[in-house]
Amino acid sequence: MKRLIIGASIIGVFVAAAAALAQVVAPTVQSLNQNDLVQIVPRGAPSAQTVYQTPGAIAGVDLYSLQVPLTAFAITPPNLTTLLYLNPAGTLATGTLTMEAVASDGQKFCVEDSQTQTAITVAANTGQTLASYGLGAVTALTANTRYCWVYFAAPAVWVRTQ
Repeated sequence: MKRLIIGASIIGVFVAAAAALAQVVAPTVQSLNQNDLVQIVPRGAPSAQTVYQTPGAIAGVDLYSLQVPLTAFAITPPNLTTLLYLNPAGTLATGTLTMEAVASDGQKFCVEDSQTQTAITVAANTGQTLASYGLGAVTALTANTRYCWVYFAAPAVWVRTQ
């Protein structure tokens, strides 16, 4: 009888261990912040080159930067920013917007202002140019109007699209 109880106990331990191993739960992430980075494995093939991207770039969500500028501001948005929203206290006379330093091929960048900006200089970053074609140069911002560019890596040029 003792052997039967011991044998049943041992079998019970093995069954419980097997059941516990079968219930491995993958970790989950409750939410991702726009500044988090997610590892990308191109074409499902791991490589020595680790590639990371923001959730917004993966899901097509705007990675934004909200700024409250003063007259004569100079803003260079953070890399991978797709929407720069300016929210000054009132109409601004002057300011300079320089495109981000590290742009991705096909990346869209937009700027919108809650107030009118009477004079703005939009400049390309080092090694980049602003296209002379497309919708042309932006020299002022109209309140609540969006201005957008797309970056083409091969010629390193920003083309205005909106």
